[in-house]
Amino acid sequence: MEYISACTLDCPDSCSTIINTDEHGNYSIKGNPAHPVTQGYTCKKAKHALSRIASPDRITTPLMRQGSDFIPVSWETALDAITDKIESLRATPERMLHLRGYGFRGILADASRYFFKQLGASATHGALCDNAIVEACTLDFGEMDQNNVTELLNADCIINWGRDVLRSSVHTATLLKDARSRNIKMISVSPMSPEEGKRIHISDTHIQIRPGTDRFLAAAILKRLVDEQISNTILERTANGSEFVAFIKTLDEKNLLKACGVEPHELEMLTELFSKEDVAISNIIGWGLQRYRYGGENVRYINALCMLSGNVGKKGAGSYGGFSTTRNFDSSWRSGGSNARTLLLPNLADEILEAGDIEFLWCDGSNAVNQAPDAKKIAKAFRTIGMVVVVDAFMNDTAKRADIILPCALIHEREDVFGSYYHNFIQYSAKVFEPKGEARSGYDVIHALADRLAIHLPAKGDILTQALNTEPITSLTANPLETIRKQGFLPTNHPQIAFKDMQFAHADGKYRLPDSILHDEPTHDENYPLSLQSLINKDYEHSQIPAEEQQTLLKAYVHPATLARYSVTAESEAELISPIGKIQVQAIADTSVHPEAVIIRRGGWMMFNRCANAIIEPHVTDLGQNAAFYSQKVKLQALL
Repeated sequence: MEYISACTLDCPDSCSTIINTDEHGNYSIKGNPAHPVTQGYTCKKAKHALSRIASPDRITTPLMRQGSDFIPVSWETALDAITDKIESLRATPERMLHLRGYGFRGILADASRYFFKQLGASATHGALCDNAIVEACTLDFGEMDQNNVTELLNADCIINWGRDVLRSSVHTATLLKDARSRNIKMISVSPMSPEEGKRIHISDTHIQIRPGTDRFLAAAILKRLVDEQISNTILERTANGSEFVAFIKTLDEKNLLKACGVEPHELEMLTELFSKEDVAISNIIGWGLQRYRYGGENVRYINALCMLSGNVGKKGAGSYGGFSTTRNFDSSWRSGGSNARTLLLPNLADEILEAGDIEFLWCDGSNAVNQAPDAKKIAKAFRTIGMVVVVDAFMNDTAKRADIILPCALIHEREDVFGSYYHNFIQYSAKVFEPKGEARSGYDVIHALADRLAIHLPAKGDILTQALNTEPITSLTANPLETIRKQGFLPTNHPQIAFKDMQFAHADGKYRLPDSILHDEPTHDENYPLSLQSLINKDYEHSQIPAEEQQTLLKAYVHPATLARYSVTAESEAELISPIGKIQVQAIADTSVHPEAVIIRRGGWMMFNRCANAIIEPHVTDLGQNAAFYSQKVKLQALL
């Protein structure tokens, strides 16, 4: 038997999948060969879906805290307690807080947002992932958009600014390998060593840059271009070109190169490329370079380089930062209501503690205690709340702090439709299996509460029908809900070239260059000299890591010269220490790591002493109120 479904993980590829069962009832999963992007294969993360469904550690019945333990209860008992608590707070809805993450995505997955907005509950603003790049691109272009990904194959040169495609997007990796086989010039820029940078970014030439300083390299190239004079045709398509050009001329090239650690001959090579009018350059913006204090500025200066070099609005060129996963859908079904207030997500612990009056918290789609900065303080903040409800399938760091745990259906146990921030197809995730035990879909849980509280929640079919009734979908497909349920995915109608002929989404149609400022890197305590890079894990999405995979020390990858400088022996136990805490690690010598950095792979749980966020302070980016995870400074110390 064969079923078409899709992976709803927080991943750009948004794979369409095929689930097969044999005569013995054994299931397997693979990429859908009919999907133009998935092309028959997926990464390990998507394939883990079946083992998560069958995991013996899975929570499959509602649980309620009894002292330091949890006891199984019926859905009726759990929902009665939650309903009573909500009823007691309806006159003061600001005392309820809703936390929603992207542990699972989809149109129906947003039912909880609709429900708590109808109640007037508090919510969050800011983000843990991508708001800095969203706001930067919106300020520049008027909206977040990019050329179709296949336009990368029409480039003369592709520059990858720090995106680890082998771990974050296997289909981008395939596309770049294809581009390389076509002799398209491939350059990467990241803190990795030249050898490792070439491998993980699939490039011919790699430039090693100091962590978080991409804006200075972009500014140095811009200064060379400005000195050679920018085309009036390009400047006329900007609203503030003359002011920005005048500012760039005041910058000192030597200081810019010193700030980013790039060599003059590397600047020469990049300048020569960007100076050629007949060379189409595509710039892939890594999602990591936005996770610094000046992450938004990093993005804006790369975008400015694309614009002023004439690499916007044409084939084979442009800035590839992504676009909204919801842009193809009508989301008006969840309009109405309002949040009484919002708390800053990257500073969640202090926001809860300073509010001082949160009596009820609902958390779904997020291992919030684990995933946000200052994890230990978040755990402490949760203990001040009268009732914490967590919708999850595993006893992770957040579930452990709950008063009530509601077991949720997982991928392939619930129906939903969702988009991608990488390609223009929308995917259908089918309910292939019945939810294990007493688990329910997030929508069904919210529907049960809405009925009890006399809040109208539209039916699933009505929500999906309305959401799919948009021009990008209906202009190509009649009866989209019926079709996507059969086919598993749908194309959408978007231009192949974003901002064609340099027509932008601002009211005047013009591009906005950054304000005339370039911020220095933040000063830091000399006692904490190393940049902590909590980078993406290739095997598991964020904190969705089985407990059995977390029984050894967290590995910290450090350049051998850095280990020697701090008298730490390779393979030995050591401590990473920040101003707010420390974590025990195994120090691994790795010549690919920048000498000023320490790399660990994100997602480990605090209960296993593997959570980087336990020592990461709540730094916030310059744009989008994004968590600036990578601006954390630490010291490395041998374990005494």
